[in-house]
Amino acid sequence: MALVRALSKELTKTVLVAGGFSQKTSSHLKITDASPGKVTFKMTVEQGDSNIYNTMHGGLGATLVDICSSVAILSKCSKWGISTDLSVSYLKGAPVGKDITIVGHCDRGGKTLAFSSCFIYNEQGDLLLKGQHTKFMGTPPAVLELEEESTE
Repeated sequence: MALVRALSKELTKTVLVAGGFSQKTSSHLKITDASPGKVTFKMTVEQGDSNIYNTMHGGLGATLVDICSSVAILSKCSKWGISTDLSVSYLKGAPVGKDITIVGHCDRGGKTLAFSSCFIYNEQGDLLLKGQHTKFMGTPPAVLELEEESTE
């Protein structure tokens, strides 16, 4: 339970408080179980998460792979990292109003790269979506400050 609390606190601090693109998605996520390298989340698909077919939008699925696999990497490597590659396979829709379970795995965490996978299931245990995510774990690149050229 201590890892669940620590990861929930970090997710809140980093994603919810900081704002940005993932803020809305992360606000519905609840971490239900965690061990180093594996984190389980639950959420309900809401109307605002839907596509024209009244099922979970594919963009939300990709965002969940990003967030949930990143938290799994954090649980094992103690770093967030920077995404370098993300792929998603959509197998079945998740209707609005239904609960889903998202399981993120850190498959390997190295000095410079971490490899993760993520699976989303419906209430019956059917696999809805699977994703893979690679993150750069080294020192973040320096931010360049360019000086304006003079027009002399």
